Amino acid sequence: MKQRCSISCIAWLCNSRFAVLLILGCIGCGKPPMFHVVARSERAVEGERYKIFLKGRELGTVTGNDTFAFDAEGRNGNSFQEVQPEDIEVKIPWVCGWVKTDFSLYLAHPDEIERARAEHRPVQASMSLSYMPPAFEWATIFVDNRGGPPQTVSIGEMQEQVPAGAAQRIQLPHSDDCDKAKDVRLNGEVVAPVNTRQTLLIDISHSHCYRVEWAGYGFDDSGHGKTIYQPHPFQFLDSNPDFFMETLPGSVLTTGGGTVRSTLKDVACPKRVR
Repeated sequence: MKQRCSISCIAWLCNSRFAVLLILGCIGCGKPPMFHVVARSERAVEGERYKIFLKGRELGTVTGNDTFAFDAEGRNGNSFQEVQPEDIEVKIPWVCGWVKTDFSLYLAHPDEIERARAEHRPVQASMSLSYMPPAFEWATIFVDNRGGPPQTVSIGEMQEQVPAGAAQRIQLPHSDDCDKAKDVRLNGEVVAPVNTRQTLLIDISHSHCYRVEWAGYGFDDSGHGKTIYQPHPFQFLDSNPDFFMETLPGSVLTTGGGTVRSTLKDVACPKRVR
């Protein structure tokens, strides 16, 4: 009788252990969890746009401070890394079109997966969008739009608006990845080839003259350049001034032996000698 009991107990223990192992082995083996994801930009810059794709299908766009929520099926597993959704892509507008950028997924709570399973609801997650464009160089453009209507300056797909009557220093990224990024355009028309080493000056009225003024900070010195830039629709400058049509600052933070700042300002055009 004792022998039969021992055999029965052993069989029961073996069956129990097998059942426990079976249960442990099947955690995460059922239907994959559903995720409810809320996407937002970590920088929240006004006008900045992110397109969100799931399995190649565009879901929506996040602009500036806005958020975008969507549902995505996860995978089988136990840890967050194992169960989080796949095939999510985020793209940003860039010089040659929309390109991929980085993002991060975070759970609403450290034990959110267990809570969601127990409560039979989607896993709540946050998606932090990062503006990480490909390698590029800045092209600096001065636009004197005094007397002119609003203008659009662009390189490839990237553009800046210049208000009516404004004199503005703008910077646009440049990349060699496509032909349409080789030129600076004004309202869609080619003005000049992109040059990231020299500042491009665009004078809408073709009637102004300019000269560079400079000042030293940390040492007492100031002056102006000898070159007077004559009226032209566009031209490249010999130097790269820090400011355009602005007065030089009274002081700047410096390290070491000091620094220099320069500005391009309009001057009276020299009288032509006949």
